[in-house]
Amino acid sequence: MDLLNQTIGKYKLTRFIGEGGMATVYEGTHAVLGNKAAVKVLNPLLAKNLQFKQRFQNEAAFMASLDHPNITKVIDFEETEDHLAIIMELLEGMDLSDWVKQNGPFTFDAFKPIFSQVLEAFNYAHNKGILHRDIKPSNIFIDPTGKVKILDFGIAKMFGTGNEMTQTGTQMGTPAYMSPEQVRADKSIDHRSDIYSLGVTLYFALAGKPPYDTENESQFDIFNKIVFEALPDFPADQKADGLIKKACDKDRNVRFQHVQDFQLALFDGKIPDNTVATPTSKNNQATKLNKDVIGNSNSASPSEVKKKSSKKKMIPWIVLGVIGIGVLVVFTDPKLNAAIFGGEKKGDMKKEGESGPPAETVATEDYPTEPPAAEVAPEYYEDVPAEAAAAEAAAADENYEGISEGDAVATPEAVAPASESYEQLPAIK
Repeated sequence: MDLLNQTIGKYKLTRFIGEGGMATVYEGTHAVLGNKAAVKVLNPLLAKNLQFKQRFQNEAAFMASLDHPNITKVIDFEETEDHLAIIMELLEGMDLSDWVKQNGPFTFDAFKPIFSQVLEAFNYAHNKGILHRDIKPSNIFIDPTGKVKILDFGIAKMFGTGNEMTQTGTQMGTPAYMSPEQVRADKSIDHRSDIYSLGVTLYFALAGKPPYDTENESQFDIFNKIVFEALPDFPADQKADGLIKKACDKDRNVRFQHVQDFQLALFDGKIPDNTVATPTSKNNQATKLNKDVIGNSNSASPSEVKKKSSKKKMIPWIVLGVIGIGVLVVFTDPKLNAAIFGGEKKGDMKKEGESGPPAETVATEDYPTEPPAAEVAPEYYEDVPAEAAAAEAAAADENYEGISEGDAVATPEAVAPASESYEQLPAIK
């Protein structure tokens, strides 16, 4: 899509800046005022799709509702017969990904002022109820003075509202920076998912690379590691390593619960111990990711698991109660008692001095004696032929056949591929 030198709304597109999977960014000049802006144009083919069109409009609305010095400002929105465009402030500089590629990783102390601005921006967005869902180095822009701007709210959502633009089981985000709940396509994702992604972004800035080998490892392997394995250690700085591990805990209840907590710990080094950490990868080395873990939006929440566990614990007590009632009935009913346990016969239960036939006579009348076991066995318990017994045993073995290790592991084909990042706004030079 080459729109260079064309006009969209009030802006003439004068310079190509970059292109993503969904939109192209140009430098535009206002036809009357002459001021410059970044013009993000939705691919015309996608503009004909109602869902993509609505998502693009939502991005503009989200960003326009945010007024923060570290979030890119939206100036206007243009819609013509053929094009949709978001008009944004024009930035000079480069994104964090390009910066690290050109200059190498940051030291922890050097990155603190930059990362603090990033946290300020997301603290503001979260307080507005907006979840970004695609935090990564290429969406963090740094100008020549060191000022940070957050880009691309293309797959952002209002958390807690259920306002989803995606189908159940669809993963949203960039694989290496996704939280475990994003990998599982959990519908209850909240702001703590962004906190996880911020922790991975901090790792990238200090290590110079993401925690996973995105060039050689498959997406399936990366997803397994995200769900089951702790991030690699960052031995170069113990304080930074503690922050990263806290932000990236598999259990979101153990992470920093708010971005503000992350920011405080960034400077004072005190990591809040809000709960006990869950087992790390050492306890999960034998566990493999299967289709019940990835892409299953109906996975039970911790509270649901707790309820199911409580119900299971009640079952033995219910069974014991039923057995107790049965025993009580047996012991209080003389006939059942005598029939089951061979206890006193009816004649023996009469009070002393009470007339009646001899005990033997009563017992014979009420409870006829059974024929000897030798007579009953041939009629009711015929011998099973050896061949039939062998066949029955073989069938039992087949029905209760052990599950091999391979059966418990999903193949990469069984996993729904994660959506590519909705939009990666390239570096604005």
